[in-house]
Amino acid sequence: MGSHEKISLNGEITTWQEAALNPSSLLGRNWVYTTINTYRYRPLALDEKLAYASASCKKLFDLKPEVTPHKLASEIHDLLYFGLYPESGNTLNIYFIPSSSGTIDRLIIHEATTPYEGYALLSIRPTTTIANYELPFEAHHTNVSMTSARFADNYASSRGYTTALRANRAGTLLSSGDNPLFAVRGQELVTTPISAGARPSVEREQMMRVANAAGVRVVEEPLQVEDLEQYEELMVFTPVGIQSISSVGEIKLVNIYAKLLSSHLGILNK
Repeated sequence: MGSHEKISLNGEITTWQEAALNPSSLLGRNWVYTTINTYRYRPLALDEKLAYASASCKKLFDLKPEVTPHKLASEIHDLLYFGLYPESGNTLNIYFIPSSSGTIDRLIIHEATTPYEGYALLSIRPTTTIANYELPFEAHHTNVSMTSARFADNYASSRGYTTALRANRAGTLLSSGDNPLFAVRGQELVTTPISAGARPSVEREQMMRVANAAGVRVVEEPLQVEDLEQYEELMVFTPVGIQSISSVGEIKLVNIYAKLLSSHLGILNK
């Protein structure tokens, strides 16, 4: 992430250097964020993502972003176009940052270019371990949740795993980073309910839609660490699509229902 990389700040295409900003300047600030998946410069699920982010800003800062989905889509298109990013899949992070003037600044940063056309089954199956930690304001995507997820992933990496699954002090599995976690038991998809600590999110709703389209029953009950061996499969719904988990510690997992569900992801690309 160089100083000449293009960013979008309140609708203006600029660079970190021109805006007198740098990525580390975000570290001391509070913010809400959302990750947007795009295909051919078109943001997917933007209305829903903006609605969640706006509700979080209102709850946490008593402020709401002054931007419409149409305006935000135009800003995303311009950043990708003038940043010379390929038209294939891209992900961007949008940060909603309270300003000293009592408004919400919005900063859009290109995160990654992907090989996927819209939502897809991710090709890499990560190995995972469990990280137990609690979050303040855990119903929201914030600087705290992002930083904690990155710390947990570094913890996992130092022990030879790809990423970490988050569990709370009750031993309930909640997520992989900031993304919702699902398990397969028999012919059912199981996920921890919001009442037990899972975060409401667009990705959670998307998995429910895909499961319904595939005719797979979803059961909401706490996923307990002590019960991991009863699940044949674990998967995460990321901003890009479904990612099947290869293993948790020494427990090996299959990749059957993730493939089945992914064949219905096309309903999200419309």
